[in-house]
Amino acid sequence: MECLDANVVQDLMAGALTATAKSTAIQHLDGCDDCRDLLGALARDATRDAALDTLNDTEKNPPNPSMMETLGSDGGALLETADPLAATGDVTGYPDSATKPIRIRPPSVVAGTTLGRYTLLERLGAGAMGVVYRATDRELGRDVALKQLHRPDEALTDRLVREARAMAQVNHPNVVAVYDVRADEGVTYIAMEMVLGDSLRGWQRESRTVPQIVEAYVAAGRGLAAAHAAGIIHRDFKPDNVLVGRDGRVRVTDFGLAAARPTDGSERPPSTSMMSDVNLTTSGSVLGTPAYMAPEQFTGGNVDARTDQFNFSVALYEALYGQRPFEGKTFPELSDNVCEGRVRPAPPGARISGGLRAIILRGLSPKPGDRYPSMEHMLVELGRDRARPWRRTSIVATALSVVLALGLGADWAVRDRVSLQIRQSFTVTATQSDRAVKLIADQFDAISNLVYLFPIMRDVAAHHDQADFGLGEASADAEELEKLHNQLMSADWTLARNFGGREHPSILAVADYKARLLFSSAAPDTWRTDLSTLPWIKQALDAGTGNSMTLMRYDEPRLVATGILGKESRTGLAMLFTRTLALGEARSQFLQIVDAGQLLDQIRLDDTMLSLVAADGTPVGDVPPAVVSAAPVVGQRSITVDGTSYEVQALPLTGFDGRLVMAQPMSSVLALFPNARVVFLIAMFAALVTALGTAIRARRITGARVA
Repeated sequence: MECLDANVVQDLMAGALTATAKSTAIQHLDGCDDCRDLLGALARDATRDAALDTLNDTEKNPPNPSMMETLGSDGGALLETADPLAATGDVTGYPDSATKPIRIRPPSVVAGTTLGRYTLLERLGAGAMGVVYRATDRELGRDVALKQLHRPDEALTDRLVREARAMAQVNHPNVVAVYDVRADEGVTYIAMEMVLGDSLRGWQRESRTVPQIVEAYVAAGRGLAAAHAAGIIHRDFKPDNVLVGRDGRVRVTDFGLAAARPTDGSERPPSTSMMSDVNLTTSGSVLGTPAYMAPEQFTGGNVDARTDQFNFSVALYEALYGQRPFEGKTFPELSDNVCEGRVRPAPPGARISGGLRAIILRGLSPKPGDRYPSMEHMLVELGRDRARPWRRTSIVATALSVVLALGLGADWAVRDRVSLQIRQSFTVTATQSDRAVKLIADQFDAISNLVYLFPIMRDVAAHHDQADFGLGEASADAEELEKLHNQLMSADWTLARNFGGREHPSILAVADYKARLLFSSAAPDTWRTDLSTLPWIKQALDAGTGNSMTLMRYDEPRLVATGILGKESRTGLAMLFTRTLALGEARSQFLQIVDAGQLLDQIRLDDTMLSLVAADGTPVGDVPPAVVSAAPVVGQRSITVDGTSYEVQALPLTGFDGRLVMAQPMSSVLALFPNARVVFLIAMFAALVTALGTAIRARRITGARVA
C-alpha cells in the first residue's frame, strides 16, 4: 500500500475520516515507520505552532470568556492544559512557552454558531489551511461552504482578500465560485460555492475509462485557464483541490491558498521528518504539494501559469497510469527527479495512446519554456487527442455511407435499366401471346375442317334416335349408335392428332347431338358418357354451331367424370377447343384437348417466366406460385417474394377465360441476400447519422480555441 496522502493524514488528525478509511489508515501506520514518524512530527509541529500563535495573541489581546467558549464550540483551535495559568493566559510561570503542556483537541462545531452573516451548520472537513463548514448565508438565504483559516495573520488575510476578490471575478462553470472573504473578531474565513459531491481523487478511485478521466481533467483545466486569464495562479493543483459535483460538473477550488504563507519572519523550513513523505503540503518557503510541484517550485524560481500546467500534468499522469510520474520517497530525491525530468516509464499493461502520453510529457518538461505556451494550448491538444477516435469514426462512417450510397446508386441505375428491358420484353411477349393463341385457334379450325370431311362425321351429325320420334325401337338406336362408335374407333386420327406436332399429340373426341361421347382418342373404349355436364358443351349445343375455347384443370371432377381423358392421371391445365357442326337439324361436336404447356412454348421468346392461370386461379408454368398469387389481376407491378424482387405483368389470355402472367427477377447490384436493398439503405442512413454525430462530438471536444 502507498504511504498515506496529505489529506488522509490531515483528516486523520482532525477526526474527519470515515470508520473504514480510519481503520485502513491505522493498519497502514502499524506497518510503516515512515508514516508513523511523519504523523508524530506533524502533530508536534502543529501543536507547537498553534500554541505559540494562541499564546502570543492572548498576550496582546486577552480574550473574553464568551469568545473562548465560542471558539471552542465552533471549530476554532481549542487549547487544553492541566495548568490553570495557561487557561488564563498567564504564562510567566513557564520558562519556555514552546514546551508548555498544550494539546489541540479536534475542532467541532455546534449548529447555530455564527460568523458575520453566516450561521455554521456542520463541519465538512479540514485541510492544511483551515476547517470547512456548511453554513447558511442569512442575507441571501443560501447554503455556502465556509472555510475558516487555522491561524489569523494580517499579511495572510490581506493576501487572501486580494485573491478572493480576484477569484470572485472569475465566472466559469469549472471554478468554485467565491462569494465572500472576511476577517471578523480575529477569524479569517472565505465563503464559497457549496458543492455536493466528491474530490476528483475520490471520483477517480472508481472504475473510470481513459476518455472519462481525460474529459474530467480537461474540464478542470478549463477552470485553471479561466483563472489564468484573470491573472490568478493556483500553485497547488492536485486532485484533492478539484471537486466533482453530483451533477457531474468538475470545479477547481483553493486558488492561491497553497501559496499563501505567514510573513512575520517566524517561518521555519520543513523538518527532516516532515520531508520523509513527499505527499504532504509543506510550509515555509516551499509552495505547493511536493508530489505535484514543478521544478521552479522546488528551486524557488518564478511561478506562473506554466507551473499550474506542470501540476496539472502530474495529476493527469497519476490518474491515467495509477502512479505518479516521478519517483522519490524523500524530498531531495523527488526534487532531483523532477528537476532532471526523469519520468517513470509507463507501467506494463497501460493502455494509454502514444499521442496522449506525448502531450502529458510535454507538460512535464523541466523547463517552463518547453511546456505549452498556456493551459489553453494544452487543452486544445488534449481535445484533439480525445477527438481523434471520434474523428476517425466520423471518417470511417462517412466513407461507409459513401460506399453504401454508391452501391445504392449503382443498384438503382441497374434496376432502372433492367426494368426498362423487362417492360420491353413484356410488351413483345404479350404480342407473341396473342399470335400464339390465334395460331392454335387457326390450327384447331384447320383440324376440325379436316375432320368434318370424314364421312363418319357426317354420319354422326345425321344420326338421331328414332325412338324419340316413335319411329323405331331404342334397341335399334343403340345398335346404330354402337355402329358409329366402332367406325369412329377404326378411323385413322393420326394426322389430326399430330397436326400441332408429334411431340405433344392432342386428344380428339366426338359427341352427338345429345352430347353423348361416341369416341375419345385417349380412351377409345369409353363412350356414351354425358358431356353436357361441361358448361361450354351445353352452351355450344344450345347455340347449334360455332367454336369455343376453354382453359380447365385436367383434374376438374366434371371433366374426369366424362372419361374423355382416359385412365391416365394428368396434371396442369388443358385447353379445350370445341367445334359444333349443324347439318340442317342435325348436329355433332368435335373436341380437341391440347396441353396448355404447348401454348407457353409458342409464347416464350426469352428468359421471361410465363404462367397460364385459369379462372379458378390454378397456374401452370414456371412463374413461382407465390409470385402468381401476389401478381395483379391485370397490370404491371414490382413485388418481392421470399427476399427476391420481381417485375410482374398480368394480362387476359385472348379467347380464354384465363390470364397470362409474366415475371422476371430484378437483377441488381445488391442481390446479395434477401432485402439487401433495404438493409443497405438503413445502413447508409445509420452511417450518415453516426458520421454527423461523431463529427459534432469531435467538434465539441476541440471547441476550445487559442486566442
